[in-house]
Parts: sequence; structure tokens; C-alpha cells
Amino acid sequence: MTKSTSARSLPLTCLCAISTAFSFADVALAQQSLPTINVGGARRASTASGPRAVRPVQAAPSVVAAPQSGSGSGSGTGSFIPAGMQVGRGPTDVHGYFAGGTSTATKTNTPILDIPQSITILTKQQLEDRNSLTLNQALAYVPGVTVAQGEGQRDQITIRGQPTTADFYTDGVRDDAEYYRDLYNIQAVEVLKGPSALIFGRGGGGGVVNRVTKKADGVMRRDMQISTGSFGRKRITFDVGQEINDQLAFRVNGLFEQSYSYRDFFNMRRWGINPTFTWKPLDKTLVTLSYEHYFDHRFLDRGIPSANFNLGPEAVRAQTLGLGYLFPGYPSPAGRSTFFGNPAVNYAKTDVDRAVLMIDHTTDFGVNIKNQTVFANYAKFYQNTFANSGVIFNAACAGTLPPCVQLSGYNNETPRQNIFNQTDLTYTLVMAPEIKHVLLGGMEFGNQKSDTNRNNARWLDPFSGSANFNTFFGAPTVYSPVVFNNSNAPNGFRRHTDLDLAAGYVQDQISITKYVDILAGVRFDNFNLKYVNNFAGINPTIDNYRGQTIYSNTSRWSPRVGLVVKPLEHVSLYGAYSRSFLPAAGDQFNTLTVSSANLQPQGFENAEAGFKAEITPTLLFTGALYNLNRTNQPIAINAFYNVLTNTRTVGGELGLVGYLTKEWEISLGYGNQHAYVTSSDRNVALAGTGSGVFFTEKGKNVPSVPQNTFSFWNKYDVSSLLGLAPGVLGLGSGVIYNSKFFAALDNAVIIPGYARWDGAVYVKLTDNISGQVNVENILGAFYYASAHNNNNIMPGAPRSAYVTINAKF
Repeated sequence: MTKSTSARSLPLTCLCAISTAFSFADVALAQQSLPTINVGGARRASTASGPRAVRPVQAAPSVVAAPQSGSGSGSGTGSFIPAGMQVGRGPTDVHGYFAGGTSTATKTNTPILDIPQSITILTKQQLEDRNSLTLNQALAYVPGVTVAQGEGQRDQITIRGQPTTADFYTDGVRDDAEYYRDLYNIQAVEVLKGPSALIFGRGGGGGVVNRVTKKADGVMRRDMQISTGSFGRKRITFDVGQEINDQLAFRVNGLFEQSYSYRDFFNMRRWGINPTFTWKPLDKTLVTLSYEHYFDHRFLDRGIPSANFNLGPEAVRAQTLGLGYLFPGYPSPAGRSTFFGNPAVNYAKTDVDRAVLMIDHTTDFGVNIKNQTVFANYAKFYQNTFANSGVIFNAACAGTLPPCVQLSGYNNETPRQNIFNQTDLTYTLVMAPEIKHVLLGGMEFGNQKSDTNRNNARWLDPFSGSANFNTFFGAPTVYSPVVFNNSNAPNGFRRHTDLDLAAGYVQDQISITKYVDILAGVRFDNFNLKYVNNFAGINPTIDNYRGQTIYSNTSRWSPRVGLVVKPLEHVSLYGAYSRSFLPAAGDQFNTLTVSSANLQPQGFENAEAGFKAEITPTLLFTGALYNLNRTNQPIAINAFYNVLTNTRTVGGELGLVGYLTKEWEISLGYGNQHAYVTSSDRNVALAGTGSGVFFTEKGKNVPSVPQNTFSFWNKYDVSSLLGLAPGVLGLGSGVIYNSKFFAALDNAVIIPGYARWDGAVYVKLTDNISGQVNVENILGAFYYASAHNNNNIMPGAPRSAYVTINAKF
């Protein structure tokens, strides 16, 4: 470690230590007494400060799990967890698919009706009913969210027109490394839409995705799931936990999976183990310790290219060759399973180690203190060959017959180490019979160290071989020799980043009578980045030369304000405004250059209005309209040149989730959005067109943003119709629809829209054994599920069936 790095890390270490020590020290302070501040009587319970006055809840059939808290804590329903407390943060008041509140969106336990923000919560029951095993599968049913291809080696999504690889969180703490996330130890998935920098910090321009892990709550459980089905899936998970004594509980979740795919050569093996412990040294104190090791090794597949030749000579040549079936501007007619590249060298491997210590204490005078420290180490390596062009018909097919496709490749090692410490203090202040404040103050400190070591491929000859390889379109799977030793060519990297961050935030949730709630807060972030690039740039005055060190410091205020009006007891109308930012180094803070280091951070500004209505105690109807502007966004044109663009997303969403009847559960969502470039700093003449024709990104549609998205999943307990006991037999069915979208910002390739029909059957065999059969794409539709760019397009899976057995011991 260099002297400068040590100097910067020392204050961070001290602050984290002080913050953690403060949480322990407060146990002693709790013995002191302060005057209770309560001017006037308390208002009704349906406020941001705690649980609402609850209407009678419909009886849930036994095919649906009993009500749970979002973290599996029981929220005081058992003897181990004190009444009113929750282990960690997450959804609350959960019944089947319905969640009445969450403690994630505001860091306080708040009913959904009182949060001025669009939120989608996927409960454990919904995830299990749909057989959603991965984060990508879970998000496929969320309107306004598009699952991108992620180059075949990471989760990548687009929320409200904002692409991201980093806006993923676990229990409210950043989990921003690039890898595929499994849900074996997850209690719920929360999608919070719109900028949420006040709570989550930088990024999150379109929203964030938060996974809520299962916690040790003292509940006795011995659960196991075994799954098998199409393409050789073999998967087993277990969930074991109990109360050890009246002060200590444990829980362990585990996973092993070996699976294959409809795509040629694909195979995947992953396993994970996540023990967690909860200690209750005092009645109002919980200490949670968790550790997870997760391993994922898979074949890396980036899909198929497009038939993206220009109109003119190329089209004429295609017709001459009798290849008119290759329509320009769409995915090429490659088979659903066809692999492009050399399968002998493609793979991705990820090891994740994550340890968490959380302390939750409430003093005798009502201040709640939460302190969470997270250490995460990500070891990631991937290597791939892939189609790097559309179908080619001209002389560029040197070495093979037309039509051909150009193949490229590289490997990349991207280790990362994250350390975060968060401290939150909350206090409820009753100022008058009808005025209440829920006050939040907090701070966050972190350090992130990352490396990017990338080598480009050489084909045929390890010393003088070409960076690209042409192959006949009809035979795109090749076994030609390829080595990865070319680190100095364009796109070869040797990068190291060391990031220190510090933040402070305050928030006030004000209840003014039972009709009006106000949320207001602001956060200040300081982002200090040291960036070393050992890549030998072409121009040292513009690009980074070998060994050059760049320092970047960014400080920003991120405000948030919202107004909630409740004309009826279970209906709310809201308006909200929020801002967020992203430093010039980008999502993964690894794209800094001499020129971009001086750029202003990207900005996100969101205005939103909506409504929420609890039609019944377990049926929620929501809607929102929003306008989201993004400024100063760099778009890569080639290895050395970016353009700056501003974009706007305007849209609306509708959602319905919960019980329609005691036998019928539903989750329905619709999103309409238009994301486009409002300005660009590029306005150049196209070659060969004369000075009167110019090219600019202005007016282009943002890629991977369908204008219309629709999802519908429902489950019906048909037992009573057949004279069976409740919960013995259930049927599920769902539809996903995405309209067409563009694969890249040049809008040259269209990904056609599609609809997919899924279904399920649920059977309760005994009191302790149940089973389900899930069928995806029942009609066997051929469609394209996602794209990374014009020539990395992933065909969707054909009809697939999976059988799952659930056992309790």
C-alpha cells in the first residue's frame, strides 16, 4: 500500500471503529433517563412511525405460507424476537404476495401507503410460486424493468431507461460487483424506482434492487427443496434454523446446483452456504452476524449477432447471393441454440465471500440505533469469444466465404474488495396530538478496491495473430487456436482503483393529522477516487499512459422531498422530487481518463406523482407517472472516444398485488415509458454524404427500453372446487409481454417484441411434503429475451418444465 493510500484509509478505519463502538457504548447510555417529549396525544397508528390500525385480514389458504416479516424475523410473533422489532430491514405485514410496508425505502418501518415512491416487492411466496431462482428470473415480472444480457457473465438491468450493472443492494448495503446472483438465501426482492440517493448514495438513477436475506429469527425450521427438469437441471437447497436458548438463534441456508441449457455447450455449477446468528443480550438489543460463501462457474455465452448490413450495395449483394432472408436491422436467423465463438475457451468464474455484523439497539428514551458493517470480497474471472459484427457480405470476409461473421475475444480478471459501515439513528417525536415527526440521521463510510486486468485474443498465432477471426455464418462454432496475451492493443487493461467514500444524511417524516404526510431529507456524499492505469495509451496527453495515477474527488448534495395526501383512510395520493448523481468514473468506477476526470458527475432528476390504494387489507392497487432526466452521460463510441448525452424518460406504471379472494392471489403490472436522447455533443458529417448530412445521437431511443411492458401472475387454490381440503391443489398461470426495443444507441437493430405464457401446478402431498411443476413458455414461442449490443443478442428459452419437491422435517 502506498503512503497516500494509507493516509486516506486511516481516517476511514478510525471513523468505522468509532461508529461501531458508539453502538455498543449506547447500551450503557440507555441506563440514563431523559425527559419524554410527547406534547399532546398520539395520532392514529397509520403513520410513518409504526404499524397502522389493521383491518381484519382475509384468511389465507394453507397453500400460502403464513404471514412473515421481510427478514424472516417474525416481527415479534415469537418469543425470541421482542414485539415490534425486526431482524434487519425488509418488507413487513407480509401475506402471500402482499406486503403492507417496508423498512428499506426510508430506513424506518413505514406503510407502503405512506411512501411517496413507486415500489415493487416480490415476496418469498411469489418467488417460490414462480420458481424464480435467480435475480434475473425474479425481475422478469417487474414492469418498467428490462433484464439485459450482461455479456453472459453478470446481472445487468435497465430501470426507467437507466442501464446499470451496479445498483444492486443486499439488506440495504451496496453489492455492486458484476456477477449473477442466486436467491437461495433471499426472503424478498425489493425494487425501489426513481433516484434514491438519500438512502442508498451515488447512482441508482432509475432505481435500485435490494435483496433481503433470511435471518436467524428463532423459528424452528428444517426445510429442503429438490428441483429437476429440462436441460438437466439438478438443484438442492436447505433452510435450517432454531432458537438455541432465549438469547441466541441460528439459521443456515445452503445451495448446490448443476444445470445445462437450451444453448449449445452451456453448463453451470454453483453452490453457496450462508450461516447467520442472532444474539439478544438485552430485551431491546439484537446483534446479527452473517457470513456467506457463494461460488458460480459457468460457460460464458453472449448469444447471436444481427443481420445489420446497410441498405444499398450490401442489400443488393445479399439478394444476388439468394440471402434475402437476412433482413437488415434485426437479429440474424441463427438457431436458438447456435453458439458463436470457440467453446473450448469460454467460461466465467465467481467467488464471493461476504461477512456482516449488525447491531440494533433501542434506548430507554426511544432512540433506535442501527450499525451495520459489511466486508465483501469478490474474485471474478471470465474469458470469452463472441460475434463482434453483424452478418458481412463484402470483401471484409477475407479468409472465408460470405456471408460471414467476425469473431473477437478477451479475458478479464476483476477482483473487488468492499468495506462499508452504516450507522442510523431514528427517533419519534410527538409535537402535538396530530403532528408527529419520525427523525432519521445517519452516516456511511466505505472503501472499495478494484482491479481490471484484461487481455485481448490472438487468433491462429500467439505472436502475430489477428485480433479478429472471420468465419462462415453457417458454421460459427470454431475451434481455431486462440490465446489471450495481447494486453497492449486497444481495449487491453491494467487498472487499479481505490475509492474512499463518506456520507451523512438526515430525514424527517412528518405526519400532520391523519390526512397529510411529508417526507423531506438530504444527503451529502464525498467520493474520493485514486485510479492507476498501466495501459500504454496512444496519446499520453489525452489517454492514460503506463503507470499514470489520476485522482478524482466528487462531492454532491442529494435532496428528496415528498408529499402524501390521504383523502380516505386506505387511499393515498403523492408527489415527489429527488436527485442523485454518478461520478465520471461510471457504475464500476473504472473508466477514468485524463479528459473525463474533469467532467462533471452525471446527474439524475426525477419528478413523480402517483396513488396507492388498499382495496382490501391484503390487496394493493398502485399507479405512478414520472419524468426522469439524466445529464452528462458519457457514451462509448470506440476505445478512446466518448460523447456526452442528456436523456429523458417519461412514463407511467400500474400495479395490483395481493388477494382477490381468499383462494385467488394476483400480481399484475403494466409500464409505459419512452426513453430518448435530448442532446448530444456529437454533430459530425457522415463520410461520403457531403457536408449537408450530419450524425448525432439526439432523438435516438435509449436501448433496452420497451415502450410497453406487461406482466401478470396469479395462483388459484382449486381445492374447494374439487371437494378437497384447502391448500391441497393449486393452479398458477402468468404472462410476460415486452414490446420491441433497440439493441444499441445507434438504433440500427430492433429486438422484436414478444409474449410468453407460463404456468404451474401445486400439490400438497402430506402435511410436510408438497410439490410443484412449473412450465415456462408453454406455447414454445421463439423470441429474443435480451441484448447487450447489436451483435450480442440472446434468444429466449423454448418450452421448459421443472419439478420441485418441498419437504419439512
